[in-house]
Amino acid sequence: MISKEELNPHNYPTSPSIDLNLEVLLTRINKVRLAWNRPMTVTSGLRSLAQQQLLIAEGKSNASKSHHLTGEAVDIYDPDKALAAWTKDNLMLMTEIGLWMESFDSTP
Repeated sequence: MISKEELNPHNYPTSPSIDLNLEVLLTRINKVRLAWNRPMTVTSGLRSLAQQQLLIAEGKSNASKSHHLTGEAVDIYDPDKALAAWTKDNLMLMTEIGLWMESFDSTP
């Protein structure tokens, strides 16, 4: 299971709304984890504004209002695209869980 600490590994300061968003995200991503039945590694969860601005400056993001800033986004390590393929095959379940994914064609 993914832990709350994995969604905020840098222990960035939060607010009540960010804490709520992280709890909702944690519940939803763990539902995916249970359904997929494979380990999942978080590569990015909550970000600070400074971290997001650095990613933009490095050309690694173009989202000045990223959902990572509000605790509503998580990136999962998927080098062989197995999770991407699984989510494409399980779109109805993803809808039921309440998660959406960025386009796999534009976001590695």
